[in-house]
Amino acid sequence: MNQRVSAATSTTAQRLDLPASWYVAVPSPHLGKGPQQLPLFGRKLVAWRDRTGRPVVAQGHCPHLGASLGAGRVTGDDLQCVSHRWRFDAAGRCVAAPPAPDTTDRPGLRTYPAVERHGYVWVWYGSREPMFPLPSFPVLDGATGYPTGFRMADDTRATVRRILENTYDPDHLVALHGLEVDGSTKLRMLDDPGATADHGPPIAAEAWLGAELTWPSYSGRLGMITRVLGTNAKEFVLRVDGWPSGQRISYFADGRLQYRMLLAAAPLGPNRTIQHIAVAMPRTGARWRDLRNYVLHRPEITMTSQQDIPLFNTIERGDRHGLYVGGDHGVLAFRKYYQQWVDRVADDA
Repeated sequence: MNQRVSAATSTTAQRLDLPASWYVAVPSPHLGKGPQQLPLFGRKLVAWRDRTGRPVVAQGHCPHLGASLGAGRVTGDDLQCVSHRWRFDAAGRCVAAPPAPDTTDRPGLRTYPAVERHGYVWVWYGSREPMFPLPSFPVLDGATGYPTGFRMADDTRATVRRILENTYDPDHLVALHGLEVDGSTKLRMLDDPGATADHGPPIAAEAWLGAELTWPSYSGRLGMITRVLGTNAKEFVLRVDGWPSGQRISYFADGRLQYRMLLAAAPLGPNRTIQHIAVAMPRTGARWRDLRNYVLHRPEITMTSQQDIPLFNTIERGDRHGLYVGGDHGVLAFRKYYQQWVDRVADDA
């Protein structure tokens, strides 16, 4: 029995090509007391909140006869199956199985480590216990100086890797997004986590990957428009530090911070991933400038995201490695790093 479960799980992990990491399970406002069914990792999971509001994520069907636990009810800290009223606590233990008074021999639920932060419920995948803490991004947790922001969620027909490696591909900024620049885009991989210290507490060293993308002033029609709006610059910088399934990003114009952004993923199944984006914009000291930045950057980020979706939805299925050229060194570095964490996924993940 255990061998069959491990083999099936291993096959699912291989099919999804997922690294061991933290993933978005659900935006916080979408999870009430529960329970709520969650399609995640090619599986059917269930989420609910205990009496303190702490999120719990577990397998989605009762081990008794397979009823959906999403149709059950929460009693105190426990989730009760609708079919035979078996109850499971937040650790997955079976604590009631009427009419039997003794539950010691009753199977429990497989639970997943879960954390609530940045407006999302996160869940760990790849091993029974997390290999590193969930990275912190204080600007999304009500830090002063970041009053304006917004969130997006895009349903894509792509893998997690395809979505995240996009950040390490500077050439596509010009080719796909139509940025007219007075020169060329560049990318360098970072070797010091201190370069992104302004993002918050450092990501665990073994899980960290950083990069910096730069491009010169906008030219052509885009240059004319941005000069009139006062948003052109001599140099733009996109600074990234990430973990295997997410990224903390900052965008600068001539050294002035424009916004900070979180990019994260919710892998529903093979070639089906929700791309989650959360943006925070700092105060500039002038209300009119804050409003201008919001009015300009929100459509810009939204449009850029929407331009990526058709590519994600039609790109060749799976995670083929393809033909590389000189400008792909960032993508290659990310793929090597990503695969190292895919290889860490345990058979019983």
